[in-house]
Amino acid sequence: MSHVIQLDDDLSPSISALAHALSAEISDDNVPSNSFENIANTLLNGLLNFPKIKSKLSQLLSDGNACIWGEDSNKLQILYHATSTPNTGKPHDHGSSWALYFQVTGVTTMNIYKDKNGNKPANKATKVVLDQTIEMQPGIGIYFPPGSVHSASHPTAPASWIRLTGQDLTQLSRQAYDAETGARI
Repeated sequence: MSHVIQLDDDLSPSISALAHALSAEISDDNVPSNSFENIANTLLNGLLNFPKIKSKLSQLLSDGNACIWGEDSNKLQILYHATSTPNTGKPHDHGSSWALYFQVTGVTTMNIYKDKNGNKPANKATKVVLDQTIEMQPGIGIYFPPGSVHSASHPTAPASWIRLTGQDLTQLSRQAYDAETGARI
């Protein structure tokens, strides 16, 4: 299981309340409700409307990620990510887990892929092609069902985001693809 960092007295109850509210939208078989993306966006925007919360999150780290909620590796995980320099990630999936990315600060360019026949999710393909690009501004979240292939870049760092997943990704088999050719690595 990802190591969950200790949060201070301001963040801990807020993140715990967020996790419990989000968990109510996830079935016992770890499938988010049809309204999960909208509910998660509403809850995360509400949480980040408190300047103290946004400030405390930004103090956690300037590069990398930290697990801020995750009592069970087979259930909801909440991670805070940040980068201080521009970067580009390679296309990848999250194995058998779903994910929701929520932009906190800066911009994330999110590329979404399909297989050569136009199918999504695309993680069974030996080659993927770009389907869609979304410029994620603060306050925007995107849900990815299991098997979705995407890549993220941060052309104008600094940037920070929250990633929700249905499982601890460090425990899952995942696929990655070459950014130029789309071929599975």
